[in-house]
Amino acid sequence: MRVAEVARIDFESRSACSLKLCGSWRYSLDPSTEVLCLAYRLPYWDAGRVDLWAPAFPQCGLAETFDPSLGEMFDWIEARLLVEAHNAFFERGIWQNIMMPKSGWPPILGAQWRCSAAKVAAHALPRSLDDASAALGLRIRKDLVGAKVMMKMNKPRKPRKAEREAGVTGLLWWETADLFQQLFAYCRQDVLTEEAVSRALPDLSDDEQALYALDQTINERGFRLDRIGIHSALRLIEEESTRLNGELARLTGGAVTKATQRAKLSRWLQGEGLYLADTQAATLDAYLAPESQTPLPGATRRALEILRALGRSSTAKYEAMANHICPDDRVRGGLLFHGASTGRWTGSGIQPHNLPKGVIKGFSMEQVWDHLCSI
Repeated sequence: MRVAEVARIDFESRSACSLKLCGSWRYSLDPSTEVLCLAYRLPYWDAGRVDLWAPAFPQCGLAETFDPSLGEMFDWIEARLLVEAHNAFFERGIWQNIMMPKSGWPPILGAQWRCSAAKVAAHALPRSLDDASAALGLRIRKDLVGAKVMMKMNKPRKPRKAEREAGVTGLLWWETADLFQQLFAYCRQDVLTEEAVSRALPDLSDDEQALYALDQTINERGFRLDRIGIHSALRLIEEESTRLNGELARLTGGAVTKATQRAKLSRWLQGEGLYLADTQAATLDAYLAPESQTPLPGATRRALEILRALGRSSTAKYEAMANHICPDDRVRGGLLFHGASTGRWTGSGIQPHNLPKGVIKGFSMEQVWDHLCSI
């Protein structure tokens, strides 16, 4: 079984930017994003050895954690040897957009990157590290207690009463020396788990690895969006939502004031004699279809039409675009290599694979977009 010798890295970070909502590249560019630590391992080290770098956190009495072995890591990188991470596009963004410009770390070339998440996905195993470890029957697993600490530390906290009274402003974090030590241990454990998972499987074939490298090039280049058009669309969506929700409130006599109040709307519809199994799009479309055998009084039909209109995923995409767009008006990381078990790509973030193709009779879409951007 062919398994290449690779250095392994894992970053932990914190930010006011939501990684889930904005994607890893936009996250790495956010001014509030900070690196909490890097755990790393070189392939020729003794089994179990994982070293750690972390910046100073003087508020917790922690000095910068710096070991000469970080120089070994840099030597490995500058020799153009391989570097692996789990979901490596995240580490790639942090390294390139934070550590290189702010700390002068050396570049990692695209051809050097390997991803253990891509490897497990290519073998039709769960993409998450802990699930992959379990599926492979490995004894080593993620530190689940440490994972809770990480989730606590990676986002801002609310100010305490004394802080509010003192007028404390700015971002506040969960941070104590004990929490940091738990985080460091968690990060080290992740590196060892990633190593065990990766070594249990053969590497991608040369063709698949070349395809993965192309995927990463495409994802890092990204694709351009029209920021003005996006915000114009969001403004129009908000205005139309306000109008339709107002109409829904009038139709229901105030019983339902927003289409998001699905339970209230279901009860109101039951009072009108319509019992819905659910409010999913397919169910609503079946009732609204011309060939439907269910008679719908005018108010009931209109309520379903409003619910369907305000629930369209095509409008939600504009919010996702606004979240994911980078300062240069590009979205990165929109494709997921081996996202499906069949090996095909899936979309990520704004889901570019299933953007609706708009058609308005009598107008070209270029005319429609120009009009939208001028509003």
